[in-house]
Amino acid sequence: MAHLMYFKKIRDELTEVEYLWGPSREQLDSSLVIDKRTFAALPGPPDSTAGQIILRARRGSEWPEVGVIAS
Repeated sequence: MAHLMYFKKIRDELTEVEYLWGPSREQLDSSLVIDKRTFAALPGPPDSTAGQIILRARRGSEWPEVGVIAS
């Protein structure tokens, strides 16, 4: 069975980007800030969420607006 995690970008600044994430599009109840220089995520959610957002940003050369991660 797949576990889905949804995310949505809410802030994109020069040095950091912020996302809301959670178990559904309607329930984005946790936040995540990623330092664009070091790719460090605070506070640390499940590694797969931060890691997948960072991976998508590196592949696409921009931070994704929204998405879903299946694990």
